Amino acid sequence: MTEVVTFEQARRRHHPKAGGSNPRGKSPFFNRQELSDILQSYSRGVIAGDWLDYAVDWNETCAAFAIYGQVSAVPMFSIVKRSKQGRRTAGYQLVGRGGVLKSDRTLGAVLKMLDSRRTALVKS
Repeated sequence: MTEVVTFEQARRRHHPKAGGSNPRGKSPFFNRQELSDILQSYSRGVIAGDWLDYAVDWNETCAAFAIYGQVSAVPMFSIVKRSKQGRRTAGYQLVGRGGVLKSDRTLGAVLKMLDSRRTALVKS
C-alpha cells in the first residue's frame, strides 16, 4: 500500500539537515565556510589551468570534495572530512592518487598543502 506524505516529510527523509542526526548517525558535511575556503583554493587552480572539474560526495563516515585535472575518472586530489568515530577525532585529509598526503584537524592546513602541491606541479 502506498503512503501519502507531505513534501516536507519526504525532504526530511532524503535530505537530513547538515550536522543533524539521522537514523544512521551523524553524517559529516562541509559547512558554508569550509566550502567557501575549498572553492577559493579550487578556483586558483582553475585560473592557473591546472584543474578542470570537481565533484562533491558524502556518506555516513565522510564528505569528499574531489578535484579533477584532465578528463579522467580518477580525481587528482580529494579533500575528505571524516566524522568522529570512537576515540578517533574528526578531521580532514588530502588524498592524492598515491594515498593520503596530509591529515590534520584543521581544513586550513590541508588546503595549504593542496596549494603547495599545485604549485609544485606547475614548477616541474
